[in-house]
Parts: sequence; structure tokens; C-alpha cells
Amino acid sequence: MFYRTFHKNSNSYRLRKIFIYWTLIILNEFSEEDVVDFYQLIGENVKKARKEKNISHIQLALAIGHNSVGHIAKAELFKYDKHFSLEQLFKISHVLKISLHDLIPE
Repeated sequence: MFYRTFHKNSNSYRLRKIFIYWTLIILNEFSEEDVVDFYQLIGENVKKARKEKNISHIQLALAIGHNSVGHIAKAELFKYDKHFSLEQLFKISHVLKISLHDLIPE
């Protein structure tokens, strides 16, 4: 019997891999509500962790390089479509001495 093998560097392997990724992307449609819920959960997690560490908005803002509390407060509540960037979450996790996994919902 002849078995066809896919080598990682072959064109057929790459095409097969691309097809699988596109199939997954097409099957997983996300609504705007899903995205909003995701950002709200992140904001709630940041707020909870910040309060547990007894850190104020201004202390957190200054620690991650912001001059005001506006963005932090709005992102925690997801007001006016403000949310935390990956860089901000990375810095927040270091300031609060917690894992990024604690901030980002699964």
C-alpha cells in the first residue's frame, strides 16, 4: 500500500493547513455582543484585581505610563468603547503581580 505523507515544507501541506484555518475562521463567527462581553469581562477582572491589591486608579495609571485615570476607569467599565490593549494588560499584570491568565477570560 502507498501512503501519502505530508512534509511540513511541501506546498500540499501548507495548502491543507491554510484550508483548515480558513474553515475554522468561517465556522467561528463572533457577534459584536460577544466582543463587548469579552472586553467587559477583562475590565471586571482588572478592577477586581486592582481592588484586591488596594491600588487606586491613579496609582495604576501612573504605574503603566498614563497621566490620568480616565482611560483606566473607562476601560474597566468598557465605557465609550474604551478597552485595554495587550500592552496595557501586560503592564497591569506586572504591576499587580498576577498572571495575564487572571485578566483574560477563556
